[in-house]
Amino acid sequence: MSVLVLVTFWTPRAPTRCMRPLPDTHPELEIIDNLPIFVEYRVYNIKISEDGSQRRLYGYSIKDLVLLGIIWFIWKHYQSPFVAGIILLLLLRGKTTLLLWESVIVLPSLGLQVEVTRGFCLPWTKRIWPLSTSRKFIPLNDIHDVLINEGLRRWSWYYYLAILRRKGEPRNQIAIELSFEDTLPPLAVVREIYHGVREILFEEYTG
Repeated sequence: MSVLVLVTFWTPRAPTRCMRPLPDTHPELEIIDNLPIFVEYRVYNIKISEDGSQRRLYGYSIKDLVLLGIIWFIWKHYQSPFVAGIILLLLLRGKTTLLLWESVIVLPSLGLQVEVTRGFCLPWTKRIWPLSTSRKFIPLNDIHDVLINEGLRRWSWYYYLAILRRKGEPRNQIAIELSFEDTLPPLAVVREIYHGVREILFEEYTG
């Protein structure tokens, strides 16, 4: 059970607000505000084209149609349901573990929870179903700092939110916990999340 579930259970429920602070330029960022319990900064796995249109980075493609054609061909001409079934299971497994969004959840006075949500997308529609979420909780006492760092991936520079975490004894070692490793949001989105996280955890940027 995640820390967020426990905190929500024991704390009186507050009204939840869902906001998109950059709706015109970066609609992939959504803020779910349920203070004083938590604030979730969620980045959906979509890409914004130069003309402003949105394109999901998950779903179905021509390759999937080709695989379905291969399954049908094997089933019809070779009468091999075992092989066709294996290929179909592999295809279904890939389509039920699609990256839907990544989140950083701020729990005031407790710490941060980093989440990655995967699930299923109905073919050629906007309907999605979250099926699994991996979670990593970082206690506030372990957080040395939160900052914006720059990295290189596939010959391209990108920015990410880095959480410096104290480790070891006497806790003088620093490890880096990364967030939004797969969605790789642009700097404007990372900066919005960075200011929000620091404002809640460290009471900065309140003015």
